[in-house]
Amino acid sequence: MGLPVPWFIGIRYNGSRSGSYYLSFISRVSLFGLALGVIALTVVVSVMNGFDTQLRYRILGAVPQLLVAGPVTPALTTFLDAHPAVIAHGPFAQRHGMVIGRSSNKLVALYGVLPQNEAALSIISEHLLGGSMADLRPGSDQALLGRPLAYQLGLQVGDEMTVIIPEPGKGGNTITPKLARLQVAGYFELDAELDYGLVLLHLNDLQTITGDTSVQERVTLTDVFLAPRLAREIGGLAGNAEVHDWTADYGDFFETVKMEKVMMFLLLTLIVAIAAFNIVSGLSMMVKEKASDIAVLRTLGLSSAQVMQIFIVQGFLVGAAGVLLGVLLGVPLALYVPEVVGFFEALFGGKVLAGTYFSAVPTDVRWPDIGVIVLVSLTIAVLATLYPAYQASRLQPAAILRHD
Repeated sequence: MGLPVPWFIGIRYNGSRSGSYYLSFISRVSLFGLALGVIALTVVVSVMNGFDTQLRYRILGAVPQLLVAGPVTPALTTFLDAHPAVIAHGPFAQRHGMVIGRSSNKLVALYGVLPQNEAALSIISEHLLGGSMADLRPGSDQALLGRPLAYQLGLQVGDEMTVIIPEPGKGGNTITPKLARLQVAGYFELDAELDYGLVLLHLNDLQTITGDTSVQERVTLTDVFLAPRLAREIGGLAGNAEVHDWTADYGDFFETVKMEKVMMFLLLTLIVAIAAFNIVSGLSMMVKEKASDIAVLRTLGLSSAQVMQIFIVQGFLVGAAGVLLGVLLGVPLALYVPEVVGFFEALFGGKVLAGTYFSAVPTDVRWPDIGVIVLVSLTIAVLATLYPAYQASRLQPAAILRHD
C-alpha cells in the first residue's frame, strides 16, 4: 500500500532541490538548530544526572538511610528481613562531639558501628585508604576518620586524639562532657563533605564513652527514595520507637539538585524553541513559493485538511531529522564528557572542577530522559508547523490561479 497523498507530497517537497537558495538555507538552519538543542539538552541533563548519582552514592551510601530509635520488636525484625527493598539492617549509635588533634579541633559526628555489618550497611569500607574495619574491636578505642579531617587535625595512623561528647543531664538543665582518647586506625575518603566531619568507632566503645547502652536499628535500602514510604510502614510495627529517614537531613539538598536539573532542562529547551521559529519561517516561505502548486492540488480534489497535512509532514521531517542528528551526536558526547573535558583541560590548562570534591565531570545517560528530550523536541517542531500549515490550507485556489 502506498503512502497517503499528503505524506507523499510532503516528502517530495522536502527532497526537492528546486526553489530558492535562501529557503534551503533556512531549512538547514532549522535542522542544525534542533540538533544543537538536543545535543545541549542531552549533555547537560546527563551531567546533572551524573552529579546527582555521585552525590547520592557518596552521601546517602554512607549515612543512615533509615533509623529506628527504640526497642526493635521481633515483628519489626521479621518485617525487615523479609522486605525486598531492605539490603541489610543492624545496630547503630550516633553522637555529635568535638575531636581535638595535634593542630586543630573539629565538631564531628561519631558513628558507633559493628564492623562485621558495615560492608552491607554503608560504602565506607569500600573507600578505606588505611586500616580496616576489623581494627574497630570492642575496647580497642580505635577509630577511622576521613583523610581530610585527619589532615586538618594533624593526625596520622597511630596518633591519638581526644573526643569530647556533651551528654545532657536527666533534667535537661545540665550538660556533662564525656572525654575519651581514641587512636587513629586508618582513613577513608568519600570525596564528599562527610570526609571532614565523620569518625567511626566500635559500637561498644561509643556506648562506653557515653554510658548510654541504647541503640538504633540502621536500615539500608535498594532504593534510597523508598525510605519515606518504608518509614511509614515501619511506624505501625515499631511500637513506641521513632522512625527517621535521610530526607530529614538531606531531603532539601537533593530537592535543590533536582530543581536545578529541571530549570536547566527548561532553559535549554529554549534553544529548541528558537530553532522551531526557523521552521515557522521556512514553511511560511514555502507556502508562498508553492502557492500555485497548492491551488492546482486543491482543484484536483485535495481538501484543505490534506493541504495542511502536507506542510505538517514537511516540518515534522525537518524536526525529526534534527532530533535524530542531535541524539546521534549528543548521546556519545554525553557518554564521553569526562574524556572530552579532560582533553580541553590538558589543552588549555586548569581544572573545570577545581576546588570541588570531583576530580572529573560525572555523567549518567538515562534513556528515559533521552526519550523525554526527543518527545519534547518533536512536539515543539510539530507545533511550529501548525501556523504556516493552517495558512496554506486557507489559500483560495481561484484567486491564486487568476493572478497566475
